[in-house]
Amino acid sequence: MPNGWGCECESINCFIMSPEPKSSLFNVTLARHQRSRVKALRGFKKTHQVPDEFNDHTNSFIGRIAAEELSEDLDLRFADFRKSLGFKRVDMNVSEPDGGFGTIVTPWFDYQISASLAEDDPTEVIWRRQLSEFRKPEMMSAPEVSTAFGNLFDTVELLPPSGIDVSEFIDQIEDSTPSGVTLDYDRTAAWCVIGIKGIAGQVRLTGDLLSLVVHQPQPPAKLLDSFFQVRSCFAGIEGF
Repeated sequence: MPNGWGCECESINCFIMSPEPKSSLFNVTLARHQRSRVKALRGFKKTHQVPDEFNDHTNSFIGRIAAEELSEDLDLRFADFRKSLGFKRVDMNVSEPDGGFGTIVTPWFDYQISASLAEDDPTEVIWRRQLSEFRKPEMMSAPEVSTAFGNLFDTVELLPPSGIDVSEFIDQIEDSTPSGVTLDYDRTAAWCVIGIKGIAGQVRLTGDLLSLVVHQPQPPAKLLDSFFQVRSCFAGIEGF
């Protein structure tokens, strides 16, 4: 079982001051998913039909007709990064929307927005905004980053370098019965959901992904603080 569920380190600053600060946000992504109707896309024409199933063709269709919204989001972020973060034009590399994706690469991080068809409801579009590839993790606690993004993200994702044995993880928690921790999982142990007292959200664990989803979107620094509290709880598990 991990050493102590007290989560001794409770701040991003504890991690960015470590000897290898870049490793603290390695394989970490901040994200948020939102939905809208396919018919609400500006590129949706009267001659178009709303998809009735998810496949490569219908998903590509969404990527094409969402290009205007994707481009608008990139324009807004580009302006925000210049104003709030002080980046110059030469500091940013913008990839125009292609295939439902658009990206801005900056000296501190990569920002990406995507539009895809919802697999569970082909009448809806899923918008995903994310920050990843943190080149200067120490800057994520800077006030200007909070100004640039506000309460945009509600999810922290970690892709462990190696796979996670979910069943073993479940067994360790059930054997130790730590206080303040709730646990739910499926019959085959393909996933588990953990609640931790003091964390305003839930942790979902699969074989290749750990996700913390908080109840309300938060500034990046606050969201990462919650993530590091959770991660310190899992410090003794291989892959974390």
